[in-house]
Amino acid sequence: MDNRFLFIGGDRRIIYAALSIMRRRSVSALGLGDTFPLPEGRYGSIVLPLPFHDSHGGINAPLTEKVLSLSLVTDYADKGAFVYSGGISPALSQLCEEHGLRLIDYYAEETLTLKNAALTAESAVALLIQETEFSLGGARVIITGGGRIALLTARLMRCFGSKVMLCARNGQQRTRAALEHHETADMTSLPALCATADIIINTVPAALFSEDDFRSMKAGTVFMELASKSAQPDSDYAAKYGVRHIMAGGLPGKMCPKTAGEAIAEVILAKG
Repeated sequence: MDNRFLFIGGDRRIIYAALSIMRRRSVSALGLGDTFPLPEGRYGSIVLPLPFHDSHGGINAPLTEKVLSLSLVTDYADKGAFVYSGGISPALSQLCEEHGLRLIDYYAEETLTLKNAALTAESAVALLIQETEFSLGGARVIITGGGRIALLTARLMRCFGSKVMLCARNGQQRTRAALEHHETADMTSLPALCATADIIINTVPAALFSEDDFRSMKAGTVFMELASKSAQPDSDYAAKYGVRHIMAGGLPGKMCPKTAGEAIAEVILAKG
């Protein structure tokens, strides 16, 4: 089987992932500009981006105006090839199964998940420093969720002197946060907490905030959305009540693509 790599789609972190793998293997690419040669023949390893699909079900390719369909995988995959993908969908799973391709979700690897969470937290704090007109020191911060990103972001915010309250539905997550000496609350407290916050950071991919919650926020409150979810209706409510709304999904790919891409490459090479 051919041992070359073909990268299809992706953002700047995938360029860095491809450059990292290029030190050891031959690399071609589609949808990553003119940094790499275009594909010829069939490949033993196909790499899809993180996240791998766009809103229309095709391959996520923000660096090109061309539409990259999932059929490109089978157009270029050698028999029994590995398909490395940042996430999996039923359509991709079916495609690989029907053509005898070995599908690997590299984003499911714990090492990459942890690194990505750390990069997200670091980038979120950096973005807040750029986008706020007040110091993080002494700021009252509400963080929703109790997963890796929430905990790491809370830890960093406290290093800057912020007064952090971590609000989570799951009792185990609240206990874990409390053991790290964070203040905690359950989700039933969220409406009352909104009125006290200078910064609210959401890490939960669900509709947690009502219009009444945004109405209760102080004018100038900063609301940062880290979860992968639609901006609306939160952005509409924020505009209506003078809240600064920041959509901040996919921060590692935007703010530290080299480190994020090299982390992806490490996982792929370890699997290959």
